[in-house]
Amino acid sequence: MAKEEIREMMDEIDQLIEEKLKEAGKPVSTYALAKVTELSWSTINAHCYKLKSMGIIDGRMESAKIGQRKKLLWWPQGK
Repeated sequence: MAKEEIREMMDEIDQLIEEKLKEAGKPVSTYALAKVTELSWSTINAHCYKLKSMGIIDGRMESAKIGQRKKLLWWPQGK
């Protein structure tokens, strides 16, 4: 599928997530994205997995030494 076709499948939330990740300039957690977008964690999580499957963003699980044990970080693909 061409990039243009993929981009046509993105809704407002997808575009907002991509915009916030580009603005951040570094990997951002699902929780932090939910805070800056004022959307629920579960909505952000579902859309991030959708964007990852579309090849728009990438993500990885990271372990923390204190507090929350694991967090999922997201960033625009190719960064």
